[in-house]
Amino acid sequence: MKKTMTSAITDPDYKQWVSDIEKRFKKQQLKAAIHVNSDKLEFYWSLGRDICEREFESKYGSSAIQILSKDLRVALPGVAGLTPGSLYYCKRFYKLYSQIFKKFPQAGEISKPLHSVPTETQTMPLNIFSIPWGHHKVIIDYLEDAPEKAIFYASKILENCWSRATLLNMIGDKGKNNGLYERQGKAVNNFPQTMPHPTGDLARELINDPLNFSFLKLKESFDEENLKNALVQHVNQLLMSLGSGFAYMGREYLLSVAGKEQFTDLLFYNTKLHAYVVVEVKITEFESSYLGQLSGYMSLVNHILKSDLDRPTIGLLICRNKNNLFAQYCLEGYNQPIAITAYEGIQILPNNFNEKLPSINELEEEIRKK
Repeated sequence: MKKTMTSAITDPDYKQWVSDIEKRFKKQQLKAAIHVNSDKLEFYWSLGRDICEREFESKYGSSAIQILSKDLRVALPGVAGLTPGSLYYCKRFYKLYSQIFKKFPQAGEISKPLHSVPTETQTMPLNIFSIPWGHHKVIIDYLEDAPEKAIFYASKILENCWSRATLLNMIGDKGKNNGLYERQGKAVNNFPQTMPHPTGDLARELINDPLNFSFLKLKESFDEENLKNALVQHVNQLLMSLGSGFAYMGREYLLSVAGKEQFTDLLFYNTKLHAYVVVEVKITEFESSYLGQLSGYMSLVNHILKSDLDRPTIGLLICRNKNNLFAQYCLEGYNQPIAITAYEGIQILPNNFNEKLPSINELEEEIRKK
């Protein structure tokens, strides 16, 4: 229980000053605690990296970690975090996050001597060293084989200052897909930053990921034009696949300004969001360059079609697949609401497949040949 301050000086300004000093001190204490935690985690990271990159266990057998633990505790008496169990966590900590950050050149392609503290971690796109070690152990135990989920929850810890109990509750049951990651929708988007609450939440719920294109049958050599033609031919199924509230406006929709003509792949209007939705379709994996083209179309729709009653235009980029983390970081440079989703389920037919049944004349001709 906090003690009430009693002082010989009763001046309110004085009491406020003392209170401010107390707050500044506690804030500094917190900063110091974070700094200590960061230093500790950098040390754990370097330990894990050494164990992995030296192939320590392969060289010295199954008891190598126990031997290392014993030797380190002799060399560093009284230092916590050197038990065999802790060293295993260090190894798993490094393996989990390094596989994520190696996808980024600034984080994974910088080589350092094994004996040095890994300074490349200073350029990591997420400050994992600000997260308490106990939280990391929970993430490792539950999500070691799901790196994209791990980075999702790590970012949420930093964003919302979750306790360990809250983190466990948000992850859900081990082995079951019932956590926040599954409930929140997996389409990569920047809606929280670019749309007012609760519109951004609604938009996130309305857009599915991945999109189910199982209603399409395409030959194995299909291109983007074939895919877009097929989507228009099955527009009712496409609307159901996209999500709730979508109304079809057109394909290759003309946007003309100052004598210049541009054509969007697909244009929709969402009646729940009261906004136009520009859709670009790609048959390849997500690339950052796709966002610039989509952003340009969105700006044109905002100027040409959008009325004062409409909300700002939303962009939806549909790709064959995507790396969620890479896509999320690419979105940070855009202040327009954009979502990136993948598609799945297209039925692939051989190139020589003919869906049309032969006519009577064609059958008779085949019989005569025989």
